[in-house]
Amino acid sequence: MQFVGLSTLVLLFGALAPAQGVLTSMAATIQARSMMHTQAHQRVELTAHSMHALELALQIPKNASKAKEEKVLKTLESQVATLEANVANITKLDKMEKSGEEQQRMQKLKSSMKPADQAMLAKMDEWGNRMNHKAKLGATDVISKLKNAIHLIKKGALNGNKEAASGLSDVLAKMGAMAGQSTGKFLH
Repeated sequence: MQFVGLSTLVLLFGALAPAQGVLTSMAATIQARSMMHTQAHQRVELTAHSMHALELALQIPKNASKAKEEKVLKTLESQVATLEANVANITKLDKMEKSGEEQQRMQKLKSSMKPADQAMLAKMDEWGNRMNHKAKLGATDVISKLKNAIHLIKKGALNGNKEAASGLSDVLAKMGAMAGQSTGKFLH
């Protein structure tokens, strides 16, 4: 909702003072901050959910009853769904930002800006795109590892299947490295 309000403010500034460089520059700054704030919020949420999912996965017990295994699976699957939704949100924001209408609006705004402001806006766009890409890649890596852990748990990693347990231990070691923890064997 804040994004829509600030966009309206930018359009208002643009309509009120097309000849005044100060207000146009101010409108550009507001627009850039608004877009970066929205994208930053999504990236922070995605990163936080990724770290939370990693922490949950690292707490998987070595052996578990069927009920405990179902609870672990349900929790991991919930985390996968949350992360996939967050990746979809960032992708939706990227598509919205690259839409023809948005591109025309930004081009119109840039044409009324000073070269220094145009350069600032371009740099902010580039940085935001790079950060979105990195956040999506990191989350996709976490999702992949969580899905692998789910597969191995369903295969019997917590109920005596040594091959599945070894595979799960390897996946958890990689997840631990992602979370900045020791890469030691977790299930041994």
